[in-house]
Parts: sequence; C-alpha cells; structure tokens
Amino acid sequence: MKLRVGVDLGGMSAKLGVVNENNEIVAHKVIPTEHGITFEETIAKLAEGILSLGDVGIVGFGVPSSLMPGSDIVIYANNLGWKNKDIKAELAKHLGDIPVYVANDADSATVGEYFQGAGRGYQSVLMLTLGTGVGGGFIYNGHLYRGGNGCGFEPGHMTIQVDGVPCTCGKKGCLESYASASAIIRELSNSEVPSLKAFIAENGGKPTARMLFDAVRQGNTAAQDILDNYVKALAVGIGSLVTILRPQIVLLGGGVSAAGDLLYRPLRAMMKDTVFGYDVIGCPEIVPATLGNDAGIIGAAMLDHVLL
Repeated sequence: MKLRVGVDLGGMSAKLGVVNENNEIVAHKVIPTEHGITFEETIAKLAEGILSLGDVGIVGFGVPSSLMPGSDIVIYANNLGWKNKDIKAELAKHLGDIPVYVANDADSATVGEYFQGAGRGYQSVLMLTLGTGVGGGFIYNGHLYRGGNGCGFEPGHMTIQVDGVPCTCGKKGCLESYASASAIIRELSNSEVPSLKAFIAENGGKPTARMLFDAVRQGNTAAQDILDNYVKALAVGIGSLVTILRPQIVLLGGGVSAAGDLLYRPLRAMMKDTVFGYDVIGCPEIVPATLGNDAGIIGAAMLDHVLL
C-alpha cells in the first residue's frame, strides 16, 4: 500500500508523518530546517526524509506562508527566508511524479482537526490558532476555503479596531494585535500596576501568556482587566466570522486555547453581543482543538481530499 505523508513545515524544523487509512500518524520524523542553507538544499533534505519513510504515494505540505494566487508558490515564508519559491517544482526533482499538495500551515491544521480532531463529523468548521500570531482556516461543505485567488483565509489580519494597535503586517487594529499570545505578553510587559509587576518578577521576570491566566487564578485584578480586554477582542473577531460564515463549530488551537474556563466561559457569554441574530439563530459551539502538533501533519496528508 502506498503511503500518505504529511509535512508540517516550521522555522526550526519540519515534522513528517505517515498517516494511515484511519487518519492516524503511524510513523514520525523530524528534520531541522537549518538557517544558512539554500531553499534547494532544504527541499533536498526534506525529500530524502520523505522517501526514507517508505513507498510514498502522496505528499502534503503545510507551509507558514500565503500562496501565490492560482498556484502553489510560497509568497513569503519569513521564518525560512523563502520568497516566491515553487515547492512542488523543486520537490519534483527528487520525488518524480509523486503527487504533492501545498497549503498554508494553519489551513493544514484545520484540515487535520476536521478529519481526526474536534471538527470530526462536521461539514463546516472554523478554526483559529491563538499563538505568536492569530492564524486559522475554514472548511465549508467539506472543502478548504482559500478565496477566489487562493490567498484566503487570514482571520488574524481582519481589522477589529480602526486606527488601533499596530500589527506586524503593517496595518493597525488587526485581530492578531489583540488576540494573540504576543498581545498578552505586550500588555503584561506594559503594565505599571505594582501587584502585577511583582507577580511577573516573582515568576521569572519574563511575561508569558500562561502567566496571565496564573495571575487571574490568584485573584490579581490587573491581570483580570487584561484578560477581559483580550476576551472582548477575541469575541469581536469570532462573532464577526460567525456572522459571515456560519460554521457548524468553532475550534480554538494554539497555546492560549488551553486556558480552560477562564477563557471559554466569558468568551461564549460574549457571543450574544457580537453574533448577528444570536437570539434567533444562536451561535455554534466554541471548543478547544484536540490534536495539538499532530493536526498539521494529519491535515497536510489529507489535503487532496479538501482542495478544489
């Protein structure tokens, strides 16, 4: 039987996995994505790793980049230093006629959750990843939504506040500027409240997103204020997406998604204020993603099932 291989490509390493007919990872390999070597050298290493897994029949790549409209060319994977690179064409030099499918890494994670995680059994799934930035994906009627030119879906860069906080993308007021782990760290770092500054100092001195939730659990009111503002921003983003897309379920991935009731209870309550027609239509359930780092591998391996 030919093997189905998924590749979750990151700035520090590429995670490769063989995915079986039950959408389970049955073999795994990690290959460092070394800085200082060329795109061509990196692809050669990845191809060697892929072929070492066995008799490969199909390969899927999740890449931290948008893709060129109408093609699978990576526009700019800044963590890898790749700009306008054709992964499929380069891989073909090593893999021959083995089919290769390419998608954004957050899209791939969404596909993984759709097939094997918290989105399993639904036909319309919205996922947001709350990490250093805010990524996400949307599956509609069993197909991955990528927009008319292939460059959608970028929920982290929808504007939720006109002339708001500057974003790394160059715009102001993006959801990512308010609802990422980086946004939490920024607010903790900027706080001048003595009790919160003392809490940070007592816990290593370097703010983290997890530190915010730890401080809230200990009754720190300044931390609670930051969390309240964070949840409001996230609720505006999710509420707007639900109003437009009407998914059957909303999944949250990334490190912040593991915060439990401190996050989900107020977030779900705020949906009534941010979702159009809440009293009549309601709001889909908002739940944590379940696959963790495996989502990107499984989703990449299954891209051929969801790409139009």
